[in-house]
Amino acid sequence: MNIKRIIAMTAAAAMLALSAACGSDHDTSAETGNQGVPGAVGYDSSITAAEDGPELMFSNVEAAAGEVAEVSLFVNGAVKNWNTCGLHITFDDALTCEMEDPKQNTIKYELGAASKRSIGSVGMLWTNKLPEELTSNHLGSLFFTEIFEGNMGGDGEIAKFFFKVPENAKSGTVYNIGIYYLPPDDTRSDMFRNVEGDLSLEKYAFENWKGGTVTVK
Repeated sequence: MNIKRIIAMTAAAAMLALSAACGSDHDTSAETGNQGVPGAVGYDSSITAAEDGPELMFSNVEAAAGEVAEVSLFVNGAVKNWNTCGLHITFDDALTCEMEDPKQNTIKYELGAASKRSIGSVGMLWTNKLPEELTSNHLGSLFFTEIFEGNMGGDGEIAKFFFKVPENAKSGTVYNIGIYYLPPDDTRSDMFRNVEGDLSLEKYAFENWKGGTVTVK
């Protein structure tokens, strides 16, 4: 295995371990995102969001009952201006996240054009001690992270994730995909950063992301 991928996997595992250890104790009173998906306490009010910046968005897709839906995460307005990301991505717990290696808790995903210069990435399912805000809203979560040398992250599709639709799902049912945001002062912090560590751009990204959907055909 590539040493850089090992480092990325170690970082992701550590992040998930922190999430599991601290998930039930953290104050998660606010909401984030444009679809009301639960989030943690708000971004540091002392940081002013950039007037323009990275726009994170998920695709809206259709899949029949029993099929695997392919949901993409995209970014716009960030070409050669981001170095790393770390995202807690939420999905309706009626969906089943496709796994690459269940023993290692790694999920199946495919990198897109925005990630073609990535030097390491990993996706892992968050299974232990999910916050009540997620479980009470019937949401599961995965953690995806990747890193580049310098600000070589591009625009376009970052990654594609795979979710199996229930065999008994009714036509017209809509499952939401979003982000469970944890701010910079949290040890499990979500990130979308450049080498310079410009938090104004990161704040813009997390204040303006757009959720996606899986609709049953």
